Amino acid sequence: MNKNLRKLITAGGIGLAATLLAFLAFRSILFERWEKQVQDLFFRNLGHGIHPAEVVIVAIDQNSLDYFQSNSQLLWPWPRDIYGLTTDFLTEWGARLIAFDIIFSSPDIDRLNVSAEYADAFFSDAMRRSGKVILAVQLEDSSHVSNEFLFANDLKYVDSEELIRIYPNVTLPIASFQQSMALPGAVNFITDNDGICRRIPLLYNYRGNLIPYMALSAAAMYTGAKTIQGDSQLNQLILGEQQIPLGKDGSFEIYWYGPGGPGNTFTYVSYAQLIHSYLQLQQGEEHEISPELFKDKAVFIGATAAGLLDLKTTPLSSLAPYPGVEIYATLFANILRGDFIRHCRDIFWFLSATVILIFLCFCWQYLKIWQAAILSLLAFLIPIAAGIWLFQSRMIFFPVVKSEIALILSVIAVLIVNYLTEGREKAQVKKVFNRYLHPAVVENLTQNPSRIEMGGHEIEATVMFTDLQGFTSTSELYAPHEIVQFLNDYFEKIETIIFQHEGMLDKYTGDGVMAIFGAPLETPDHALKACRAIIDFRNLLKMAAEKAGKQVQLITRVGVNSGNLIVGNIGSKNRMDYTAIGDTVNLSARLEGVNKIYGSQNLISENTYNLVKDLILCREIDYIRVKGRDAPLKIFAVITEKEKADNEVLEFLSIHHEALEMYRQHRLEQAIDGFSKLVQKYPADPVATVFISRCRMLLEDPNLIDEKGIFNITVK
Repeated sequence: MNKNLRKLITAGGIGLAATLLAFLAFRSILFERWEKQVQDLFFRNLGHGIHPAEVVIVAIDQNSLDYFQSNSQLLWPWPRDIYGLTTDFLTEWGARLIAFDIIFSSPDIDRLNVSAEYADAFFSDAMRRSGKVILAVQLEDSSHVSNEFLFANDLKYVDSEELIRIYPNVTLPIASFQQSMALPGAVNFITDNDGICRRIPLLYNYRGNLIPYMALSAAAMYTGAKTIQGDSQLNQLILGEQQIPLGKDGSFEIYWYGPGGPGNTFTYVSYAQLIHSYLQLQQGEEHEISPELFKDKAVFIGATAAGLLDLKTTPLSSLAPYPGVEIYATLFANILRGDFIRHCRDIFWFLSATVILIFLCFCWQYLKIWQAAILSLLAFLIPIAAGIWLFQSRMIFFPVVKSEIALILSVIAVLIVNYLTEGREKAQVKKVFNRYLHPAVVENLTQNPSRIEMGGHEIEATVMFTDLQGFTSTSELYAPHEIVQFLNDYFEKIETIIFQHEGMLDKYTGDGVMAIFGAPLETPDHALKACRAIIDFRNLLKMAAEKAGKQVQLITRVGVNSGNLIVGNIGSKNRMDYTAIGDTVNLSARLEGVNKIYGSQNLISENTYNLVKDLILCREIDYIRVKGRDAPLKIFAVITEKEKADNEVLEFLSIHHEALEMYRQHRLEQAIDGFSKLVQKYPADPVATVFISRCRMLLEDPNLIDEKGIFNITVK
C-alpha cells in the first residue's frame, strides 16, 4: 500500500475513533458537568451586558425590613393589606403585570391594629380590581397539599402533553386569593446534579390543571396571549408569535444576562423606597421614585434579604448573590426578547470534529514534532474560539470540553501509533545507514524517517569516486596484514572528510570509495560540499609509504559529477544495499579514471562546475567525450575556495586559460609556448605537460581532435 495512503487511512481511523469516544464519553455525568461549567464561565465573563428595560424588580431587602420595623413596628411577615396597597398604586401607575414571588398558602395573622380577615380581604379585592396579579404556586412531590385548587385558568394549552411536568401535589394560595388573582405562577427551583440552576420546566400539571411557570404566565399576560401551543416534534412552545425552544425533557435553558442584585442587570426598587415614594406622592411632596418608572413594565416582587432565604445558586452566584425573584425576571425577559440558548447540532459537531482531527493526525505523521505540536496548540484554541464566537454572536453553545477531549484523545492515539510504527522505521534506518553516514546524521534520520524513500526515487545529487594512485605497485612491498592496516588508516581519514561534509559513504571499491552528497537527505548545496571535500583530500598527500628505503607518495584521485540519479534499497531479497544508479554515477566513475590521462588529482564535470563556480575556483582542463557516451563535456579541476585564492593561484590560472584558448583555436605553437611557460614556472604541473605533448602530436596529426576541439577518450 502507498505510504501516503496508509498514513491518510491511519489518520482517518484515529480521528473518527477519537470523535466517537468523545461523543460517547459525554453521556457520563462527569464530562457533562465539565461542559456546563465552561458554559457558566462564558456567562460570567462573556455576557453581552444586556439590561432588559421591560422589567422592574421590587425588592423586599433588609432596608425594607428595617424600614417597616422602625416606622410601623411591623415584623416579617408583613400584613397583606400592604401588598393590596402596593397592587393598587402599581396598577394605577401603569404596570402591565404584578408578580408576587411569595406563596400565600395560609391566612394572615391578627395584629393589634389590623385583623387577618381584613388584611386578606383588602389584598384580595386589590387583586380583583387590578386583574394583573400573578401569585406563586409550588408544585410538590410530597404528600402535602395546602389548599384545594379553585382557580379557573383562562390560559389554554393545546397539543403535546409530553412537554408538561406532572406533580402529584401542590402548595397553593388561599381560596380567596386564587379567585382574585389573574394567573398562577409556578416557582419551583430546579438544579442540575451540581446544585446549580440552569434550566427550568415551563409547564406543570396538577390533577389535570395547567400551571405555567411564573415567567411564562408573566409573558402570556404581558403579550396578551391566551393560548400556549406545544410541539414535541420540534421541542418548543409557541406563545403568540414567539417560538420558545425547549430541551428534550421540556425544560427551558436560561440565558443569564449578568450578576444578580441591585445595580447589575435589572432595575431594582426597594420596597421601602416604593412605599415611601407613594406616601410622599399622597402628601404632595417631592417623591423619590417617579410613577413613570413602572409604566408598561412587568413588576416582580420578591425577597432579596439574606435572612429571608431566597438567594439561589446560579452560574452567576459567584459574582454576587442571586435572588430567586430575578430568575423569574430573567426567564421572562428571555421569552419576551427571544434571547434563547441553542446548542450546536451533534451532526455538525461530529463532522467538523472528525475533519479537524483527521487533518491534525495527518500532520502529526507528516510534519516535524515541533510543527505538529504548534498546530495542535492552535487546534486546541479552535473550540475555545468557536465557543466564544458562537456564544457572543449567536447565543449558541459549542461543546468546548467535548472538542478538547476529542483533540487530546486523537493526539495521544497518533503519538502511540507513531511510536509503534516509527520505532520500526527508525530501527530500519539505523540498520541501513549506520555504515554509510556519520552517527549524528543517522540520528537525525531516525528522528525523521519519513524523509527517506527506501523503495527508490530520483533525486539531484553529486557522486564522488576516489582511487589511491599507485597503490597496486606499492602494495607489492608490504605483507598482507600491513596492507590491511594501511588501508584501514587511509579509509578512516577518507570517511572522516566525507562525513564532515555530510556525504554518504556508499561503498568501498578496493583502494577507493564511492560517496554521494545530497542523499539520503536531499540538500541544495550537494555539489559545494563535494568540492570542499576534494579540497580537504589534499591533506592526505602527507600520507606516504616507506619500504626498503623507498618513500612512495600516496595520492588520492577523485572524479565528481552532479545530476539526477536513482537512490534506494537495491539488491536481492537476501541482501540489499542503499545505493545509487544512473548515468550520473557512471560518468563520475569515468572521470576518476580520466585523471590518469592528465596526471590530475581531481576532475569534476561541467554539471558540477556550474553549481559551484560562484564559490569554488576551478581550472578548466579539457573538452572531452568519454567512451560509451556520445555527449561531450567540459571537465574542470578544483583549485580552492575563491575567497582563499592568492595572486599566485590567479596568475597560474590566467596563464593556463590563455594557453588553453590558443589550443582551442588550433594555434598550437602559441599554445605550446603558453603551456611551456607554465611548466617552467610550475614544474610539478602535469596537465601542462600533457597539453604540450598533445599539441606536438596535433602538429603531426590534426585529426586527433575534431573540429570542435573535442578530445575522444577511448579507454575507460
